[in-house]
Amino acid sequence: MSGIVLSASVRQNLLSLQSTADLLATTQNRLSTGKSVNSALDNPTNFFTAQSLDNRASDINNLLDSIANGVQVLQAANTGLTSLQKLIDSAKSIANQALQTTVGYSTKSNVSTTISGATAADLRGTTSFASATASSNVLYTGAPGGTTAITAAKTLGASQGVFTGTAATAGD
Repeated sequence: MSGIVLSASVRQNLLSLQSTADLLATTQNRLSTGKSVNSALDNPTNFFTAQSLDNRASDINNLLDSIANGVQVLQAANTGLTSLQKLIDSAKSIANQALQTTVGYSTKSNVSTTISGATAADLRGTTSFASATASSNVLYTGAPGGTTAITAAKTLGASQGVFTGTAATAGD
């Protein structure tokens, strides 16, 4: 190849085409990456400035995400508070309805009677007994005083009679 000789103008055009090809490759690289400086070898000052700006943009995006999450939390809290306010309004409405209804009860019917011999201590009309000890095998009528024995004319639902049987002994 040493036999090829180029004139000065052809050499100049070839160098110009090579330079244009290099510039085209650089431009395509910048367009594909979105950066004007891709490495510290291209331009150290611009590269590190661009890197610090990228880091700051990333931090700001993270803060923006946090703010968006905070807004969502506040919206959820607002929805909860609105629901509670509606619940309180409903409770107030129910309480106001309860206040407007008649208080107490209405009389459906009246029943009254007089029990002869009744006292505040004993509404049965008989005398109160101080003890519940049986004093004998005699049945009493339940008349006031508690000492009137039942006669043959007065029964407790059966005829008066004598109970016969054998007595039980201790241990049986």
